[in-house]
Parts: sequence; structure tokens; C-alpha cells
Amino acid sequence: MKKLLLVLLLFSGTSGLYAQNYLHSVGVRLGAGSGFTYRRMLDRNISGELMLISQNNGTVLAFVVQKHRPAMVFNDIPLTFIWGAGAHLGMARGDGFFDPPYEYRNERMPYSMLQLGIDGFAAFEYELPRYPVSISLECKPYFELFDDRLLGIHLPVIAAGFRYTF
Repeated sequence: MKKLLLVLLLFSGTSGLYAQNYLHSVGVRLGAGSGFTYRRMLDRNISGELMLISQNNGTVLAFVVQKHRPAMVFNDIPLTFIWGAGAHLGMARGDGFFDPPYEYRNERMPYSMLQLGIDGFAAFEYELPRYPVSISLECKPYFELFDDRLLGIHLPVIAAGFRYTF
């Protein structure tokens, strides 16, 4: 974890100054890994985002530290490229490594497995000029530690994000 924070700090020092027009945002993700999000700007171009999302037949709470940079596609469009990394923790229904043996399972009593892993994040976000709303196209791949008795990589997990900014 210390190495991840060191890498994020090194990358944050290599960009120019760029500030978002908001301090907080709340919204929803629609698509793969859909759910609710809350983002807080921690610095001029670094944010932390907390997501309560559904993924891999369960519900997880993910926290991602993100870096914001202007996307130089067109000069007059307020488009931002956001990338980052984080981790998630949650529970799912399924056949995982920590499930009880088959003979101890009961149809009336659902069984759960732990979801723990590392998340990546990349997005293009467009801020509407006259309204406190942002729209984004997001990709959040993740690496699951307890996925079907083996490690699992889930690519791509693409969703559309709609946020109210304040």
C-alpha cells in the first residue's frame, strides 16, 4: 500500500496545475459495476472516490484515489481525463474458496463469500458549463483475490457516470 501511495505521489508531481470546478460530487454509475458514488477533491487535481457498487454477484465498497488532468482533445470543451487506483471489500453469493462445503449448505440460508481486491480506474468526464452536473464514461477493472478458488482479473468493467457537483 505504501508503494502505491508513493507511485501516486510521484505521478501527481509531474503535471501542471489544473483544478476542477467543484469540491464534492455525488452520483450514480450505470452499466457494469453500477451503484452510488461520492467524490471529494483532496487537492487541486487529486480526489478520493467512495463507491457502493455491485460487482461479481455481490456488493462491494470501493475506495479509489484519482488524478485529474485536462483531456487535450479540443480546447473549448471542458473534458477531464481521470485515472487512479484503490481497493474494494464486500460480500457475494457464490462458490468461492471460503464457502461452506456442499453438505452444510441450506437452500433457505444463503451462503456468502468474501470479496477483496485491487481496483483500477480510468474515465473521461465532461462538466456541463451552465449546470452543476458532470457526465463520465468510466472503466474500472479490478483484481479479485478470492475468485473461484483462484485469483481473478475482471476486464473491462465499463459504466456511465452521472454526478451532481457542489
